[in-house]
Amino acid sequence: MSDTQLYLGLDLGPEYTQLSYYNVDTREPESVYHKEARDTYMLPNIMFYSAYNKKSDDGQSEAYKFIDLAGWCAGAKASACRFEENGTVVDQVYERTLRNENIEVAGRNYKAGDLLVKMMILHIRQFTEQFESFVIKKLTVTVADTDPRIIAAVRGLKSALRLTHDQFNIVSHLDSGLCYIFAQPEPLRNNSVGLFDFGRSGLDFYRIDMTRKYPLIVTVEHVNFHDRMNMKRFGKYHEDMDEAFADIVKECMSQVFISSVFLTGIGFADNWMKQSAAVLCQGRRVFVGQNIYTKGACYRSLGGVYTEALSRYFIDTEQTVKTNIGINLMDEKKTFWPIAYGGLEWFNTRGSIEVFLDNTRRIQIVYQDILTEEEWRETVEIYGLPARPKKTTKLSISVEYYGADKGAIVIRDLGFGSLYPTTNKIYRKEFDIGAIRRKHAEKLEAARREEELRIRMGDTEELRGEDPAVEHGNAKTVEAEPEVHEEPVVYYGTASPVEPETVEEPDDFGTEAEDVVEEIDDDAGDMTEAEELEDDAVSDPENISDEIDDDETESVDAAYEVDDDETKSVDAAYEVDDDESESDDITDDADDSETEIDESEPDDEETIDEEDLDDEDSDEYEQSAFSIPSYLRGQHFDPGE
Repeated sequence: MSDTQLYLGLDLGPEYTQLSYYNVDTREPESVYHKEARDTYMLPNIMFYSAYNKKSDDGQSEAYKFIDLAGWCAGAKASACRFEENGTVVDQVYERTLRNENIEVAGRNYKAGDLLVKMMILHIRQFTEQFESFVIKKLTVTVADTDPRIIAAVRGLKSALRLTHDQFNIVSHLDSGLCYIFAQPEPLRNNSVGLFDFGRSGLDFYRIDMTRKYPLIVTVEHVNFHDRMNMKRFGKYHEDMDEAFADIVKECMSQVFISSVFLTGIGFADNWMKQSAAVLCQGRRVFVGQNIYTKGACYRSLGGVYTEALSRYFIDTEQTVKTNIGINLMDEKKTFWPIAYGGLEWFNTRGSIEVFLDNTRRIQIVYQDILTEEEWRETVEIYGLPARPKKTTKLSISVEYYGADKGAIVIRDLGFGSLYPTTNKIYRKEFDIGAIRRKHAEKLEAARREEELRIRMGDTEELRGEDPAVEHGNAKTVEAEPEVHEEPVVYYGTASPVEPETVEEPDDFGTEAEDVVEEIDDDAGDMTEAEELEDDAVSDPENISDEIDDDETESVDAAYEVDDDETKSVDAAYEVDDDESESDDITDDADDSETEIDESEPDDEETIDEEDLDDEDSDEYEQSAFSIPSYLRGQHFDPGE
């Protein structure tokens, strides 16, 4: 007999779990239930362990051979066994996982996250006992909380069941709810759609709006009504609850025209809606169900025609990543090379690339807003890597998220085989897209006010447009290109830049010291004595000898204050001047650099003039500063990956 192919959807909540499967005969998802909760399809999140059951266990299916389930049971079976047998009852596993606690069972310590995985497998095993042989084609788990600890624990289910990446998926309640709604007949969503979720913590309302022309976007507006309507407030006074809910419905339905409304949650289990039902059904269709999320997860597992309608839209929710992250290849076209595409929920968004550095220690990170096409750039300079020939420094750059707008960029030194072994150094840069937006908005506003002040004072003779913020403040655009915001250089390593006293230190992306994972050597940033002497010949030797000590000359002048004639230094790929760098301006730039160095204080560590580096970021580059391995080219350009 052939194996039964199962497409499963599992809804994991704090107190209950729901499970659904695709019925081949009805061609619809069906929910699993036990006799005591046939209407709600709730499987209690309770576990029971008995040493007697472990001895009498007659083995387990091949699908569960990689995890020890002997002596364990869950759900309704665990509720019955705790009154009949001697053993240990384990409850509140979900809450303990959120608190990252350990649980002792029969003298053995377990992590709460491990027991949560075991509990989900027990729920699935109790359902699959009816099949002689089966195979899980795909499992989708929808979670009530997108807390990183819950997400990490649920990912353990994939490993325990030995499922591949294509056989396992994690989504939020809202995503599975959208899958269920878009699997229904299209007339139900001719206009906006409403979703009320009444859980134990209170009532939440989601208004789902859809665009009718390109770009196709599904926007979800969330309103929290926990204070106005929750189970603790009303208890068994259903008449008061009905009246309060009717007022909320009137408030929500008056904003836009809503074609259909879906109600879910344990709060709607009892038949208490009278007055509110009359308000809900005025010109719209209303559906009540306790298993919307688990069925939506099952539709997500099926895919194909069941998710075709939703896949055409960009889903804009609280959990959706709305930013593409990549690097600038530093070539003439300033090519954007993606690391991670947005458009998915943050716990399903990740990416990694490998690059070879070409005579540079700088990496320019680019953040692209998917909806507005606005760009922000941040230049990262790495210290501590040993000196190697061109294209022999291989780095891995990866992006990881722990929120829709928050995450980290991780850079690892991979070395170059046995010729140049890896240093095993890791650099970590935290980012917050919301903070980046606010910072640039403040800069643009300050630049706009400064320009207005200049105009009022009649100071119109100055050259304008050199400052990107001022250019954008005057609403100047070139060929309708998206906005590009340059960020100051962020330094990694033991050498931190010393700001001149007259320059206000930028506070972007938090404290730089917090971004460094491990302390690294600063030997790679020093230049040879010959290069120092060669660099001193450009500036006035008398001023330098009088005003700068040896440490400053070595760290500042030798590393960064070189003009176009001395492109043989370490950062040669970046030190090509703009169209404005005429021969007359070179001397002026050198003088300005000396003045800035005079104002800075000497430091024991290597010091770097950050203002000079900021100016270099806007230069045009003659050639690409990075080389992408041939086996990686083209693999990131499919947004569906």
